[in-house]
Amino acid sequence: MLDYARRELETFSRRGLCAVDSLILSWMAYLRVPADADGVVSAIRGWDGVRLADLYRAEYFGDYFAGMWSEEEGLRLLAAAAASPRLRDVRVVGHVESTDVRAEKQFAAVTFRLTDDLSYVAFRGTDSTLVGWKEDFNLSFRCPVPSQVEAARYLADVAGRVDGELVVGGHSKGGNLAVYAAASVPADVGERVTRVFSHDGPGFLPEFLATGGFAKVAPRIDKTLPQSSLVGMLLEQQEGFRVVKSNRLLIWQHDPFSWRVDGRDFVYLDDLAPDARYLDAAISAWLSSRTNEERERFIDTLYSVLEASRASTTRELKADWRRNIPTAARAFADLDPETKDFMRRTATALLRLGVRSVPELLPGGAAGRDAPDGEATL
Repeated sequence: MLDYARRELETFSRRGLCAVDSLILSWMAYLRVPADADGVVSAIRGWDGVRLADLYRAEYFGDYFAGMWSEEEGLRLLAAAAASPRLRDVRVVGHVESTDVRAEKQFAAVTFRLTDDLSYVAFRGTDSTLVGWKEDFNLSFRCPVPSQVEAARYLADVAGRVDGELVVGGHSKGGNLAVYAAASVPADVGERVTRVFSHDGPGFLPEFLATGGFAKVAPRIDKTLPQSSLVGMLLEQQEGFRVVKSNRLLIWQHDPFSWRVDGRDFVYLDDLAPDARYLDAAISAWLSSRTNEERERFIDTLYSVLEASRASTTRELKADWRRNIPTAARAFADLDPETKDFMRRTATALLRLGVRSVPELLPGGAAGRDAPDGEATL
């Protein structure tokens, strides 16, 4: 992705948007605007916006991608984009971000005016906040979650402020938000959405996939997953997807800087790796064996145990693990007996289903039959 940003120099007017462009713009949605930013950078919040090149300001390097797992790579990508004739004059407008711990919402979005007739609406994925991860897991029993509602509202707002074609996308939860928004806006807005990119975004509950809105947008969805995807395979129902080769292992493949690029597209594989199919089978079996109410109870209780540490981000949780682990253990011990028993039984069921899913890794197993050429069917 970084090499592509450095070598692809033609403007969007001369050469159209591709999936790698989408991933770059999706990553840019992780950029944070400091509260005390000067007038140039803070203009990103308005609809006149600012040139992407004008965001490259050293005084804000410590803020832009703070807490992200690829902070240094993010700054290198921003540098490449700010220097590139393809990206440097793109106007960045409508930046919003909102985190509400009580509502369990972590939301951010930004719009890129690629040409006078083409805008890319990017939704931020899950950041390092615990509430962001909590909202991710809430997707397993609730639709819509607050960020999905906010995403549809934001896309409708963008449509009223810019002309022309709209492309929508995001990485991680941002990809899920992009699909939900495109499927949920009024018909006149939805008709302007020509493509929807979900880069390793979680799936949806069956009820949403059965809606008319999703049926209309489904042919325009371009979903990509790394070969050992975990995040993008969450939930038992999936959009169709393609598998991208990554140069990292396991969950670290969620980092889009590890995705291989050839020319103007990704390097694709025929199928998910066995470890991804194994985890998908285990998690899907566990989800199908639990009601939405049981999923909610398990996730809420687990979150309350982690909250006892008073950490607000995963980085804080790991940084002081010597204190946080005993604190979480005490919080679990303080649960009432019935809740503790429920948590143990639910976690044990997940482990047992993981063991039973091992046959899915064998040749001719269900996972191999149901997902030919790396594509899941609805």
